Amino acid sequence: MDIPTGISLAKDAFGLINFVKGLVGSEVVSAYYRWDTTKVHGSEKIVVELIKSDQDDMFWFNVKPIEDYVFIHFPLNDAGCEELIGTEVGATLPDPNYWRWVQSARSGTIVGGNNTPPNAKVDFVVVGYKPKAITKYLSS
Repeated sequence: MDIPTGISLAKDAFGLINFVKGLVGSEVVSAYYRWDTTKVHGSEKIVVELIKSDQDDMFWFNVKPIEDYVFIHFPLNDAGCEELIGTEVGATLPDPNYWRWVQSARSGTIVGGNNTPPNAKVDFVVVGYKPKAITKYLSS
């Protein structure tokens, strides 16, 4: 992701969050996490679990569900990184509720197969909101 794209996505995320915060009944919660899921600050409602794989340098993140909430997450510094989403064991389709950040592939590097890149140390923020507040707003 280039810098202008990253800035645009961050502005879009903050725009959405600010819009949702202004809606009656939105009940926005958020939390700031280190790359290893250590919570730095934020709502005690949000719990991010670290899902380890058989490789020590590869792990996934998942926000434990809270009834009626949807979660978005965004990195605080993902320069040179890209986000991958995971597929649960036995599932066919990838699920964006499971994610991790890895170093962006270098030009000319062949990626894929069993050559799984290690995680990058990316701190992140998770924001939860109730989509019901958005649909009520848009339906009135």
